[in-house]
Amino acid sequence: MPADKQTSAFGAILCRLSVLFAYLGGAVISAIGIMSAISIIGRTVLRAPILGDFELVEIGTAVAGTLFLSYCQITGGHIFVDIFTLRTSEGTRKWLDRMGCLFMALMFFIVGWRAAVGAIDIRQNGETSMLMGFPIWIGYAGMLPGVFLAAITALAKSFGVDMEPAANE
Repeated sequence: MPADKQTSAFGAILCRLSVLFAYLGGAVISAIGIMSAISIIGRTVLRAPILGDFELVEIGTAVAGTLFLSYCQITGGHIFVDIFTLRTSEGTRKWLDRMGCLFMALMFFIVGWRAAVGAIDIRQNGETSMLMGFPIWIGYAGMLPGVFLAAITALAKSFGVDMEPAANE
């Protein structure tokens, strides 16, 4: 199989995973919204909110946010400051984009590594949330798949792997 077909197959796999992770992130955010609405209604009507609802919002938002990162990477959704590159050649812009993706990959790998170290440390210490007693390490561990997929996606883009999502995704 030619190298470009392998690359496009790898890019397609990364793209599908990124779309799947984005949908999962949307599901987490939707669940948080529903839980928040139930808690607000319970607080207002029954004077009984969901205990620790804000703790669940914090953890869920952190996990969901990382699940969106790889999709944002493949679609070019991150913020670009291109004021200095508007007048450069297309080749220069492509090279700078690849370097930016390489730095993003490095940053994502470092964040993932530190989140993994934090999850292990917090688990060993037995740290839990204040109201619910929810093990905080689970939130850290829940962030790892999204961060590492974003790192792999950014690294692949830095090597020129094409992975644009289909119009129907």
